[in-house]
Amino acid sequence: MNIKVEQLAKKPFEVKGSVKNLKKTYIFQKEMAQMETLTEDNQGIEVFDAMADMIEKLIDYIDTMLHLTDKQREALEDLEQQEVINIAQYIAMKIMGMDDADIKKALSGEEESDEGLVTPEAE
Repeated sequence: MNIKVEQLAKKPFEVKGSVKNLKKTYIFQKEMAQMETLTEDNQGIEVFDAMADMIEKLIDYIDTMLHLTDKQREALEDLEQQEVINIAQYIAMKIMGMDDADIKKALSGEEESDEGLVTPEAE
């Protein structure tokens, strides 16, 4: 499947919809849910550690799925946090079988901005 992330490359990334990638996606989703609970349940330094870990897991997931070059990974790390979150969500939803229209609909129900999310309809 093609996944377009304009912030990282002009051409779409080719990502296999394999069981291997689907398993990685489910593990990623579980880790993000656990991180959210951790940040809600803890205070002080623990929250900062959890947030730093969450951001690293977001970047690692995107890197793993898209097979980024060093330059693309650096560009990813230069984006705003919400953009990185949206890119990871978009990739996960695509791998779980959602089409761009369903993804746009699912994300439009969220309160957070969908800035950084690039779907073919946006082009």
